[in-house]
Amino acid sequence: MKRIQINALVATLALLVLGQPVWGQVNDQVYLKSSPNEAVRGLVDAVSSKEVVIRVNGTPRQLAANTIFRIQFANAPADLLQAAAAYRRGQFNEAKTGLAGINVNDIKDKWVKEEIAFMLASIDAKNALAGEGDKNAAGTLLIGFINDNPDSFHHYESVELFADLAFSVGQFQTAADYYKRMVESPWEEMKLYGTLRMANAKVGLESFADALTQFEQVANYSATTPEQQAIVAEAQAGRARCLGETGKAAEGIAIVEKIIADNDEKTQKKLFAQAYNALGVCYRKNNQDKDAILAFLHTSQIYNQDPDTHAEALYHLTQLWEAQSRADNAAAVKSLLREKYAGTFWENKLRNQ
Repeated sequence: MKRIQINALVATLALLVLGQPVWGQVNDQVYLKSSPNEAVRGLVDAVSSKEVVIRVNGTPRQLAANTIFRIQFANAPADLLQAAAAYRRGQFNEAKTGLAGINVNDIKDKWVKEEIAFMLASIDAKNALAGEGDKNAAGTLLIGFINDNPDSFHHYESVELFADLAFSVGQFQTAADYYKRMVESPWEEMKLYGTLRMANAKVGLESFADALTQFEQVANYSATTPEQQAIVAEAQAGRARCLGETGKAAEGIAIVEKIIADNDEKTQKKLFAQAYNALGVCYRKNNQDKDAILAFLHTSQIYNQDPDTHAEALYHLTQLWEAQSRADNAAAVKSLLREKYAGTFWENKLRNQ
């Protein structure tokens, strides 16, 4: 039965029982990122990776997929609505438990099934990125969702998550390929961020000249929003790192010093972690090991909230402490890296040396 027929039937029955209009109860509800507490109500007619079309009072309205915060479909079961609320609160295990109680075979609405599949895949991916799950298994589930649901409005969000998983385990070429899909999206800010992340993947591949070109492309962007400014600042940190890797350490150090001076360490901890890691790389390339230790200690001790940058700092500190004949320090850092980030690129790199 078509979605419009189901909605009409539910509305008719409700009117007969209650004797009053209840159209709001059977509408689909689309919430936008710009106003996440206010719904656009109507009937969703079409969904693709790029836009959602919702009919409001008989008039089709096209909404770009990247502007959508969430969709609450009228045919969604109560268990899904509760799980979705837990998901938005970041209570992923609670959400997953709620989803487990839904019999998907009873769901007739294709888009509701997609919501369930997306949430299950993204929960595992986000848990794994936080160090609380199997990244390879999460990646397998997520790529299954991407391939099975190419027209989902969650498509680009899923692509980014999968690329992040690939990046975190050192599959940098795969990560670059999926970040490239973001670059090929219709939206300027996503193109910009995709280029930044693709450049980071090129660093992982040790293609520093290519990465530098991409970082400079982003760094030269005329940012007009706080989100764009954050992307540009991260590109500057990447640029500094690549300059250090390509024999221009002094220039890279100067860029990092400007990043530190121009930004707020309280609200941009990930940027500062990237900046101090870039600084540490530049100092290492310039044979200034003691200065490099201080730089990586900033990330390890202060700006350690981001797993990738923290793991990288620990990796470098292990090597630097060993070079300084500080075996106890090296052993403590190595133990932390293995305990906290087992299976990551940096832990694997250390283990294979």
